[in-house]
Amino acid sequence: MKTKRQKVLAVLLIAILIATMPLGAAAPTGTSEAATVKAAQSWIGVKAEYKGNDRSGIDCSHLVYQVYKQVGAKSIVFQTVANMKKNKYYVTTTSPRPGDVIFWKKNGIKNGKTYSLANHVGIYIGNGKFVHESDEVKKVATDSVNGMYKDAGPYYAKWSHK
Repeated sequence: MKTKRQKVLAVLLIAILIATMPLGAAAPTGTSEAATVKAAQSWIGVKAEYKGNDRSGIDCSHLVYQVYKQVGAKSIVFQTVANMKKNKYYVTTTSPRPGDVIFWKKNGIKNGKTYSLANHVGIYIGNGKFVHESDEVKKVATDSVNGMYKDAGPYYAKWSHK
């Protein structure tokens, strides 16, 4: 009888522990989703500039680098999109959370114009939206993961290294 009671108590304690454990946060490990989203949104309106790396002009990969650095991803180093896609610390996920990065499998087409989405990255901010350096409006902007962005095969990852 005592053993059965101990087993029930042990199962109950484990269930309580699991129920109260925080879920794994998105981007980057050890930072809050809200801080990452706020940092990404703070770049909205900055001019798009190839190889730009500051608030006078920025490209998509530098945007991710700067935002993640801003929220405390100390071990992050700048990488091109192609290298980000191969980096073992960008762990893909099928359940995107605010702060995750968003990549695309192929280019997108809108109004007859091809956009190089296969070489593009942004930061997912939740509710089907992301912040990125937009070639369409030539500045950092928020867009919806619909239309050409959905057709180009988006997938998500989080920076999992502190």
